[in-house]
Amino acid sequence: MSMLRHFVTTAGAISAAVIAAPLAASRTDAFATPEMQPQTITWTSCHTGNVALLASELGDRLRCGTLTAPLDHHRPETGNITLSVVRIAVADSTKRQGALFVNPGGPGGDAGEFAGMLAAFWLDAPAADPVHGDKRRILDQFDIVAVIPRGMPGSTPLVCQVNLPRTDFIMTDRSEQNVAAWDLVGRRLSEGCRADPRYPFISTEQTVYDHELVRRSLGEPVFNFYGVSYGTWLGAWYGATYPAKVGRMVLDSPMDFTATFEENHLAAGPALQEVFDRRVARPAAADPARYGLGASETAVRDVLRQLVPRVHEAWVRRFDAPEDLMAAKTASDWLRADPSLDKAGMSAGIDAWVYSEDSALNRRARAAARAALDRIFAPSGAEAGRLSARSAMITTVPCNDTVATADAGQWQDVIARQARDYPARSSAGLMNPCVFSHGPNAVKPPVDRLARAGRILILASEFDTITPIAGAVRMINALPNAKMLVLRGGSDHMLFAMTEQACIERSTARFLVDGRTPTSQLTECLVDVDPARPAPDAPTGGTAAWQARRAQLREIAGGDALAALFSPLAVRSGDTADASE
Repeated sequence: MSMLRHFVTTAGAISAAVIAAPLAASRTDAFATPEMQPQTITWTSCHTGNVALLASELGDRLRCGTLTAPLDHHRPETGNITLSVVRIAVADSTKRQGALFVNPGGPGGDAGEFAGMLAAFWLDAPAADPVHGDKRRILDQFDIVAVIPRGMPGSTPLVCQVNLPRTDFIMTDRSEQNVAAWDLVGRRLSEGCRADPRYPFISTEQTVYDHELVRRSLGEPVFNFYGVSYGTWLGAWYGATYPAKVGRMVLDSPMDFTATFEENHLAAGPALQEVFDRRVARPAAADPARYGLGASETAVRDVLRQLVPRVHEAWVRRFDAPEDLMAAKTASDWLRADPSLDKAGMSAGIDAWVYSEDSALNRRARAAARAALDRIFAPSGAEAGRLSARSAMITTVPCNDTVATADAGQWQDVIARQARDYPARSSAGLMNPCVFSHGPNAVKPPVDRLARAGRILILASEFDTITPIAGAVRMINALPNAKMLVLRGGSDHMLFAMTEQACIERSTARFLVDGRTPTSQLTECLVDVDPARPAPDAPTGGTAAWQARRAQLREIAGGDALAALFSPLAVRSGDTADASE
């Protein structure tokens, strides 16, 4: 028996069939998991890391623990590592249902801080609020548990010492010199991380085994889970590895577990281009006299292609309206005419420039230009030192998890096609150390095993450009045990706690607390926004302090981890291989 349902975006660009298909039998019985025994977790107060800052709010309920785990769960004789665990206990043990494991994504997100922040956020949820009131019930009935992933500070860290050459952005500089430098960066990132003998074991597979070890060590009968972005990849991998142990699992803004890591990264290209065309190219082409960007979508795209590299990268993922491209084009023209123009000079130019005779349009374009100043003049260039923990994990986990392009020339062909077809994408996601990594070092479990797991709820935004909805649709196609809530008109990456839609917030909270699932396999949650504009980033519910907490959660879990690889903090110059970081 099958169910067919068409999901069509407001732009009419996506049509997806949601089909409950029979389960495949291939490889299911052949997938082996390692033997493991519960370990003693040593609990103390939390006195290090960002989660320690929440101790005054969470009190004695917040505890931090450590335990020993094998470096390689399949071959425990190879040695041990240390794992850290954060737990926020229920206040009343008589109401306790179990534990809810959480992960914010990345790879390389701060799972401990995320757990503490979620708990503090849920603790402050207005009890009588019709949208958010049920969140307090989660904290009343579940311990919140975060396992600090291997490779991250707190657990045994991965150390990647690198010396990176100067490069320009590969999307906009396809010169022979820059292509060679780009390849060299990828090679040195890979070599710098592979020099750490722990490198082959920093994978989602081994991290899943760590979570299973913690579950057994805590004596929890089932694995309940809430994950965001890469956290959904981790959750799906656990569910496919231990399907009989899954209780309730929420996959928020999911990666596509039916695909490889590389395929997930490349999916951002068409998603970003569709958003640019919908928000910028079509409105601008419809009124060329007003915006001055061309009379066709192709012409508007050409304006984007011709931006100087640093202006292009400063605006990607931030094109919300034609006035953004107006401001970017002006800044690009100035830098092309005077490459020595500095931040102060551009700032003065922005104040004096008339972007449009329309005062409202002129004001919006000027505001967009001013908001981009810091990004345009962000530090760049060659860097030597130790990769930040997040950058080390981004460099390592994808390469260890799944197969990837292993030829530099073939990968440059991929980049060239992305640059040609999707000029609205960024360069960051096109850095691929996996070309030089000789991986993978993990065995990804078959998706049909995940279809045998417990109840799964998938949350997706219609216009999420980091984990595009097409991947979520492929997931729901493959999982008859899952239900999906789609926020129509939404563009947020991370939905639960970020919206004012009861269809998302109340439904997810009640799924976690009571196990209640939507009646349909796919439910469309409507948000009242202009489809040509992004969904609101600042919902209005709750107190000012509660809203501030929500903003912090968004920062932890809602950002683009790939962009972090090229942030000024990606390389920590002068760092040594100190495990305390």
